[in-house]
Amino acid sequence: MEKQHYKNSAGYSLVEMLAVLLIVSIIIIILSKISVANYNKYEERLALNELVSDLYQLQTRSLNEENIYIDLFSSDGEYVMHYSNQNYWKKISNDGKVLLNRPNIRFKYREGNLISRANTVDVKFPESLYRLIIHLDTGYITIDEIE
Repeated sequence: MEKQHYKNSAGYSLVEMLAVLLIVSIIIIILSKISVANYNKYEERLALNELVSDLYQLQTRSLNEENIYIDLFSSDGEYVMHYSNQNYWKKISNDGKVLLNRPNIRFKYREGNLISRANTVDVKFPESLYRLIIHLDTGYITIDEIE
């Protein structure tokens, strides 16, 4: 029997492997920057949804209680909810601030309906601006991203 010698040239060279690793690392860096930007937007929407949830909570409480309202302050991003004859202070997270042309605005509920005239509020975050529109006839709240 004759011994066969195989030439193994099917492997990759060091240069080819380094080129592939370089391309993969560039793709990972690009994707990580995109995901960080999306995560910041996610956190802003989460903070905004907390405010909307509090508005819906007050609207629901107003069906059974009287003197239900929320005061939004433009100076520091805080708001106070008044129900059950107590005040509950909260702050919009992620450095969110309410943009108003006056120091504060009050949304007052009576029997599930908003009786305040103002129904639009802008909320500014470091990277974006959102507009909350409270529909007086239906009680729904829509969120529009402006910037």
